[in-house]
Amino acid sequence: MKVCRLCGNNALSLHYKLDDEHTLYKCEACGFVQMPVPCKDQLDGLASEESVSQDVDRDTSIEDLKLSESIGFTGPMQRMNHILQTDSIRINRTIKKILEDNFDSANGLGFIDVGSGYGFHSFRLKNEFPELDVHLLEISGERIRTGIEAFKPDKNDFTWHHRILDDEFAIEYSEKFDICFSFHVLEHVYNMKGFIQNMVQITNKGGIIVIEVPNEDDELCQISDKYQKIVHIPAHVSCFTKDTLSKLIEESGVKDKVDISFIPIQRYGFFNYVDWVRHNQKSKVVSDDYVPRDNPSWIEKLWLQEKKKNFTTDSIAMILKKRKQ
Repeated sequence: MKVCRLCGNNALSLHYKLDDEHTLYKCEACGFVQMPVPCKDQLDGLASEESVSQDVDRDTSIEDLKLSESIGFTGPMQRMNHILQTDSIRINRTIKKILEDNFDSANGLGFIDVGSGYGFHSFRLKNEFPELDVHLLEISGERIRTGIEAFKPDKNDFTWHHRILDDEFAIEYSEKFDICFSFHVLEHVYNMKGFIQNMVQITNKGGIIVIEVPNEDDELCQISDKYQKIVHIPAHVSCFTKDTLSKLIEESGVKDKVDISFIPIQRYGFFNYVDWVRHNQKSKVVSDDYVPRDNPSWIEKLWLQEKKKNFTTDSIAMILKKRKQ
């Protein structure tokens, strides 16, 4: 019998069939969309292999490949260079605001990137805030090695953890970090409640947790079946909305320890959206339209305003502030 991993209800209905081996189910009780598969959260295991394959085999448009090649990186990151760069700019801006709003200075603050991947976001953050004590935790040794080779950080500037965010790590680093950051990782995690519990445990009182994930309420999924097929991949075993993220905090038993807020995030641009609506075919989508323009048109502004208001953006960030008492 299939049981909801979020609320424990057994009223699961077919939501989306990826292929003959992978099917997403939706809980009729809490609305959580999930893939009931055996746990793959293992060091250098199948989950990390699938994530690396996702990067290497990324279906990138010709225009975006040109943009990525102009940045100069090679290897597995070549197809996603422009995305790494633009996400990092946004992430740095978010972390900077968190620092300004919650701390007197960044000096000596502990920062951990949980599921750091190739490490690029943390490398960029360290450049901007050299006084941060930056830790990177990643289950894929291949990603760690590839990121170091490609971006050539000063390895002495970072503390590396080729580990899983499990109970052992949480006990060892209990209340160690002032900012805990996790970027598009939770959707890959099978034991999501344990992940949240451990994130809260390693966060210092008064500290901040930032978790960004794809948004299952992305309205383009309702418009384009081909787009839906691309965003629903076997590696994504948990699919979240604003409501199910809130439910996750409640079911994880940490609701009384944190204050919660959400930020709607649209990573892919207006013209990417238009191409999907017009053609419903990846080969005819000219670009991710990922790099924001300085002077967006009125219709782009209106489109983004509506998506943010309704939380139908392609991604969503959950901000948890751990209470001091």
